[in-house]
Amino acid sequence: NMFSSSEHFQPQQITKSLVPSWNTLVFFEVSPVSFHQARSCLFSVASSVGGIGGESSSFLKIQCSNPFPFQHEILYEWINQVYLDLDSQAQIQEEFEERSEILLKDFLKKEKYQLLCEALEHKEIQWSSRGPANKRLYEAAEEDSLPDTLKKFLQLLRSEALFLLLSNFTGLKLHFLAPSDEDEDAGEGQAADTSGHSSPKPEQEEAEQPANGNSHQPHQPESSPEAQDGETQSSSGTPVCAGELRRWTHEHYTLVHDSQATEFALDLLFFCGCEDWDPEYGGFTSYIAKGEDEELLTVNPEDNCLALVYRDKETMKFVKYINHRSLARLNKHPNKTGFWDFSFVYYE
Repeated sequence: NMFSSSEHFQPQQITKSLVPSWNTLVFFEVSPVSFHQARSCLFSVASSVGGIGGESSSFLKIQCSNPFPFQHEILYEWINQVYLDLDSQAQIQEEFEERSEILLKDFLKKEKYQLLCEALEHKEIQWSSRGPANKRLYEAAEEDSLPDTLKKFLQLLRSEALFLLLSNFTGLKLHFLAPSDEDEDAGEGQAADTSGHSSPKPEQEEAEQPANGNSHQPHQPESSPEAQDGETQSSSGTPVCAGELRRWTHEHYTLVHDSQATEFALDLLFFCGCEDWDPEYGGFTSYIAKGEDEELLTVNPEDNCLALVYRDKETMKFVKYINHRSLARLNKHPNKTGFWDFSFVYYE
């Protein structure tokens, strides 16, 4: 059964029913904002082999329900409906494929973002310092201590539905339903990786572009412990992700280092509690080409903002040291010593 959608992208009425017909193959588009239903069904696959002395037959029966079990409801619960519109997703993908990075503002529904910020202030959250000092210093949340709101948001970031949505945003194949562009030619001046997605431009060419967020190049995910040594990358090609909730305040930082092997991957950063945060304080994420000093891209902390950056093994990143100027922010926000981000890495 195929359903129509309301203006809020919720399923309404059945508009078409497809009845099984012998030797018929049916195609239809599937997206986070399309709806279909497959009733419980029984498939029979029969084969027979004739031979001397008689005939043998084998039958395979498969009991199934909906073959696409990802739960799309979680997207409508959290995400601004603007980003669930297929036309918007197509525009985002076009821009992302050209620049290999994008910033999506007001990503969550306003009320959900507010609940998220309130939950981050919860005093029972346990924060652990991440080191060693020659690579990083910041605090990461222990997930078992998180209130339900934060656990549910982490569930969203790891959900099958978000994998598919990120595929639609980026053109990367992060979900089995996402189309593959394996056969497409790489763009001029760009190299295609094994998935067919265009990697950032060569280092020399990219370094000549201004680091104002309009140019881009990826890097190494040293920030998330699960991804530090490439352990989360799937040798089987199955899409995976790793990430954590981080707290940033005075004297926190990460440094560029070469101790990890990193393949092509998608960085996701979502920021909270960044009111009146000035780039002069530090705390921004800087991408540079390996062996170069010039910044290729700077991602500044911004409330309710989702940053997506596609990087390769020749790109490095670090979080700029948060200096003493950040303490001046306490004059306006006495309880705000820093900000939070959700840092995730997705691999095809």
